[in-house]
Amino acid sequence: MTSIILLMSSGIAHADYTVKSAYKIEDASMIKNHDGSDITNATLTGISEDSNGNRSVLKCLVNITGNMLSGSCQSTDQDKDVEYMTAKRDMSKGNQGTFTRTGGTGKYANSAVACTYVVELSDYGMGVGYLTANCKE
Repeated sequence: MTSIILLMSSGIAHADYTVKSAYKIEDASMIKNHDGSDITNATLTGISEDSNGNRSVLKCLVNITGNMLSGSCQSTDQDKDVEYMTAKRDMSKGNQGTFTRTGGTGKYANSAVACTYVVELSDYGMGVGYLTANCKE
């Protein structure tokens, strides 16, 4: 009976899920690259909620060189579990990118996750955005 409970718990912990996230762009700084393209570094702070009921406060440090966005994120949820992720997106191909979990504590420890995200709304002038993601464990 114990092994059945463990298998069921394991199945629940490793299910696909969705995420919605709202963020604010702060401390953006831009310079020109040697080829005339822009290089931007910024901090994104925000909140997220997943379909498993977890709510997190997040912070990302992002770099945009030309059309390529890359960054690292850290979020802390209601249980104080921390999730570390990387983000990538080729902005010339639209508003879709990827998140990959690189580590974490508690429920996020030792579990691989890949997410495809879509920037649903953004206003860089106001410095805000909203995205949704589909994640696979």
